[in-house]
Amino acid sequence: MLNIKTIKNVFVTDETKDGFCFRSSCSQTLKTAKLAKEMADWNSSFTEADYIGMLSVMENIVVKYLAKGYNIELPFGTLRANVTGTCANIQDGFTPGTGNHTLGFLFNASDSAFESVKKNLEYKQVPPDLTGEARLYRITVLQNDASESTDLNVSVGKTLRLHGRNLPFDIGDTAQGVFLENEMGLSRMENYTRRGTNIVDFTIPASLTAGTYSISIVTKPGNSYFTANIDSVVTVA
Repeated sequence: MLNIKTIKNVFVTDETKDGFCFRSSCSQTLKTAKLAKEMADWNSSFTEADYIGMLSVMENIVVKYLAKGYNIELPFGTLRANVTGTCANIQDGFTPGTGNHTLGFLFNASDSAFESVKKNLEYKQVPPDLTGEARLYRITVLQNDASESTDLNVSVGKTLRLHGRNLPFDIGDTAQGVFLENEMGLSRMENYTRRGTNIVDFTIPASLTAGTYSISIVTKPGNSYFTANIDSVVTVA
């Protein structure tokens, strides 16, 4: 099921234009094993094991040619690698993992796949967020060259970056801020290098004992406090 939510479009400042937009998320995941089972059930003489083997071979070949810079034409669309980022001079080159130089992937559905999904799309409208409600989307670790790593095994003094929206908080209010928690208790972070609307950077304090921690951020967008959580955990060495 595709869940569709209406949210405030922060890029629209003209009151005569539509001030809201749609965002969607999938409520379920079709994993490889399930995909193989569905394929085996499709009036075929091949077994689930056969299909898992085929999918494994396809994965290796597709990844190989994506790395070579090919457009990969699949039965239901085309997949290719894509890079984004900025640089100071026209002579500067792209270096993956440096600054905001990012590798991503683009998929374009075939006309027939697009029309079929459009005709049979299963979706529902979910209630919109409260105005100003914080959301956390991902956590990364800042490296010495300013690149971001998804390896959340960190040491004291490392800087973690929270990506989200509506993240500002009152640092003077001890009930607000970034909190790390495990079975030993809750620790409020005190040292920040960036506190923006969509990004918050904080450093791991020396007072934090080794262990695995969940992360949350507490804000007060109105008269009430709001806590935003994320599934990722951080391991402090």
